Amino acid sequence: MRPSRTLRFAVALIVAGAMPASAREVEGIAAVVNDQVISLYDVDQRVDLFFASSGIEKSPEMTERMRQQVLRALVDEKLQLQEAERVEIQIENTEIEQRMELLAKQDNRTLDGIKTFLKDKAIQEETMEAQIRAELAWNQFVRRSFSGRIKIGEQEIDEQYEKAVKAVNQTRYLVSEILLNLDNFSTEEQVRQLSGEIVKQLQSGVAFPAIARQFSIAPTAAQGGQLGWISADQLNPRLSQAVRQMQPGQISPPIPTTGGIYILALADKRAGGNDPSKNKFDVLTVGFRTDTATKKIEEFVSNFKTCRRAQSAAKKLKADVKRSGLKELRSLPAPVIEAVVDLESGEIAPPRDAGNVTNIYIVCDRKDDLGVDISRDQIADNIFSQRIAVMARRHLRDLRRDAVVEYR
Repeated sequence: MRPSRTLRFAVALIVAGAMPASAREVEGIAAVVNDQVISLYDVDQRVDLFFASSGIEKSPEMTERMRQQVLRALVDEKLQLQEAERVEIQIENTEIEQRMELLAKQDNRTLDGIKTFLKDKAIQEETMEAQIRAELAWNQFVRRSFSGRIKIGEQEIDEQYEKAVKAVNQTRYLVSEILLNLDNFSTEEQVRQLSGEIVKQLQSGVAFPAIARQFSIAPTAAQGGQLGWISADQLNPRLSQAVRQMQPGQISPPIPTTGGIYILALADKRAGGNDPSKNKFDVLTVGFRTDTATKKIEEFVSNFKTCRRAQSAAKKLKADVKRSGLKELRSLPAPVIEAVVDLESGEIAPPRDAGNVTNIYIVCDRKDDLGVDISRDQIADNIFSQRIAVMARRHLRDLRRDAVVEYR
């Protein structure tokens, strides 16, 4: 989320000059970006929005750190909006409202609920709306400007597909990421302090998706940083090493890479290959009372053809009949698992005594877990997202270099 109220530089100077010193501290100028103003009020509101939406505890030290980070983000957003306006990109209010509704849904709120939340925290709706406007405008600009330059060949997709197929048999990790942009920090000490504070807050229980949406510059930021199920080999070598050493529920320390500072969260991991416990079985259980003649039970088993006929025959014999429907093997009772685990669809298990009944288990249907579903289209989308994100960061770096930015 990234805002800014857009005031013209000259007007802001007149207004600021007419204010008493106390008012100027609140409504004064924080920075001027190519003759467009970012006010101190903009910075304060964005800082308040950050603390309110992330759940991070507010402290004087963290507030001061965030003011510096937020101001740099606002400068970037101003540059992004100026670039979008240059090519006549306009964001409609309906687009902003749709985005707010999506954010509300991700946080298990309604749109009215978010507006009430902002009001309770003394945050202007325009603060969030301005941030969303900049985000949408920049995304449109980036896609319009760079998507035509990205060419993804079939050979490249084939290579990534083969890697993904091999990864199915490796340990898989359910990972989320935050990527901090090094360009947003003026010193290494700022990087160390803020990344360390984020890790500390995440470890204390602050929601990872909220921090990812606020801070991350990775393409996954809009999804709360979720990378999904991946193998360690699909990650940068430093990230791969870190995730292999993590246990589910852990947050990594800050990991420096050439692309920025990463923070990872590991939600779960599982062995590679297919998971037999996730195979689905539709089991018909026929329970005969102990006083049922053994010969009748043996005839029932030998005459078995289909589940439908078995159900009809069992009812005539006044047996207890239950059908599970397709369920994962691990969700079935232990005696059922033991009886059917090696059976195929249409097979029947031998009778099993269970106290005062004799149970017969029949597999009416079976669907095996095929592991991760690998899509070539998804691979192509991932390559595209990574490349366009790199091009966007480079272009923003060029805009910073050529801009006239005066910090107050």
